[in-house]
Amino acid sequence: MMYAQQVIDNAAGEFNSPALAILARCEQSGVYLRVEGEHLKVRGNRETIAAWQAMIGRHKPEIIAALTGQPYPTKTAANDSATLAADYQELTACIIELCQLAGYADKARERMFAARRNLYPFQYATECAYFRWQVVRARAGAYWHNDVLRAGI
Repeated sequence: MMYAQQVIDNAAGEFNSPALAILARCEQSGVYLRVEGEHLKVRGNRETIAAWQAMIGRHKPEIIAALTGQPYPTKTAANDSATLAADYQELTACIIELCQLAGYADKARERMFAARRNLYPFQYATECAYFRWQVVRARAGAYWHNDVLRAGI
């Protein structure tokens, strides 16, 4: 149960926007985004890029604005109900997958779901970016839980 609480505590991001959270978490997982002309270019491991693709697509205009230093209105697609629903759905899927990959018991998964239910809608994308990053790490065997298990703590 301690591991689930640590994941929940670590998930609280200090980002001003979902775009900044996505950019930071992508970079932490080895995926780099840049703007060329009017196009968003992505570099990194093909499998890792595929894991981020849906989230990047949902927040593409905001990501491009963040990369180019352009202002991005707060009343945008990031607040659109379909985008919020997709972020919430992906967050749920990431929690389930992370729990499976890390071998968390049902009780730990339920604690993460309880924390997810307490989020404000504007937090969905930021938390989803955090959990997507943790899933990428867990798939690669670099999730912090694996280090704890190997050390016998």
